Amino acid sequence: MGYIAKDTGGGSDWEPVPTGTHLARCVTAVDLGLQATGYGTKEKFYLGWECCGVRVTWEKDGKQHEGPALIGSRYTTSIHPKSILGQHLVSWRGKEFTAEEREGFDLFNVLGAPCMLSVVHVNKDNKVYANVAAIMKVPQGTTIPEAETELVGYSATHPTYSGTIDKLPEWLKKLAMDGQIQQTPTVGQNEIHGANAPPSPPPVDDFDDDIPF
Repeated sequence: MGYIAKDTGGGSDWEPVPTGTHLARCVTAVDLGLQATGYGTKEKFYLGWECCGVRVTWEKDGKQHEGPALIGSRYTTSIHPKSILGQHLVSWRGKEFTAEEREGFDLFNVLGAPCMLSVVHVNKDNKVYANVAAIMKVPQGTTIPEAETELVGYSATHPTYSGTIDKLPEWLKKLAMDGQIQQTPTVGQNEIHGANAPPSPPPVDDFDDDIPF
């Protein structure tokens, strides 16, 4: 179950998202299963965001299109304090994980959640790539619009998101399918089964409770 992160271990051309800090909302959460890395085979998870107020144009089927800028990042499925995902989620939440959460945290809880993204550019093979350097909690009082992009989650083993793979772009769909071929779903002793569906934030005034994870 690659969508449960534990305290273990760590087509068309799009314009890169500009460098700097952007208000954003998580619109994609995908269990990529087992993926080959320079450090061996690891469970990987993809998170994607819509950047509020940043528009891009692209060509598809001979037509020009315009829409919100999207950015994503692949993570090893671990919330160990030294893992990138663990550090990003803590700064996004604005609080540390509890001991119970570190036993098993459903990553689909972040789908639809607002944040602030720090974006940097990396030059590789004569191309410019936009990378997520950090994720931060939204300042109190800041309003973030609802996403224009459809919220899509996928995992072959998730009771809510197992039937949504055809909603993914082809490159992400292929990654997820390749990763699931190598993975035999198992149920760990410490997985949190009560966190299967991301809850809606309660209508309260305390900003800490506005983060649905």
